[in-house]
Amino acid sequence: MDAAHLIQLTTDTWNDRDLDGYLAAYHHDCEITAPGFVGKGHQGVTEFWTAFMTAFPDNRVLLPHPIIGAGDIGVEEPVLEGTHTGVLAGADGSEIPPTGRRISVPAAGVHTARDGRIVSSRFYYDTLELLTQLGVAAG
Repeated sequence: MDAAHLIQLTTDTWNDRDLDGYLAAYHHDCEITAPGFVGKGHQGVTEFWTAFMTAFPDNRVLLPHPIIGAGDIGVEEPVLEGTHTGVLAGADGSEIPPTGRRISVPAAGVHTARDGRIVSSRFYYDTLELLTQLGVAAG
């Protein structure tokens, strides 16, 4: 499976709350990074999943722009929407208690695949924008 199809698969399984399906798209020897986070292997992917599903249990990933793929490389411009009703763990070990606020945070994801599975996911988003939408930082 090429990277573009894997991106669509991970989006669908994320939105369906199908952790097993999400993990199946990732190679056992993978790396996932996001602002303040680096995870290795399926354990790291599960930690990434858990952090967002805990903080924003009703979240959805939208793909308002086409996925761009060239073989084993794929790029997406997702938007994460959800309500902050759970604790959000900070990169420094801090915790942001639920604010009840809705977020809509644009992001970018760059993915590399090997042998039909994702080996690298790098997510980029504006953490100040996220914190501002949560009401815990001034934008």
